[in-house]
Amino acid sequence: MIVLISRWKLKNGCPADLVTTLESLADKVKAAEPDTLLYSVNLQARSPLNQPSQLPAPIPGSQQTEVDFFEIYKDAQAFAHHINGPVFTQFREQNIQHFYEDPEKPGWPNTETVFLDKQSMFVRSVLADC
Repeated sequence: MIVLISRWKLKNGCPADLVTTLESLADKVKAAEPDTLLYSVNLQARSPLNQPSQLPAPIPGSQQTEVDFFEIYKDAQAFAHHINGPVFTQFREQNIQHFYEDPEKPGWPNTETVFLDKQSMFVRSVLADC
């Protein structure tokens, strides 16, 4: 199993068109990549600990600084299929202008990716409906 968190740094916040694209990205991955076991696309949120009795106000797109991906793949082959597949490639090519580019790999985002060695985990079935 391959588990990772990847942070893509935004150049100038997260404009509405990119938000719309991000909202549908997980569904596209789910439909095209059966060996991608979990794919979560996230923008930053305020801590709920400051106002525990209510949901915190969202952070405006203009103030967003990164998009965070939490991903789990069946194996290394599934991860390679994702990186080289049409959903990721199309997303990267059509949206690279919103992200800082890797100076050594033009056309690719400059990311902070951490691969994790899962020690334990659970997933409640309620998440399947999210």
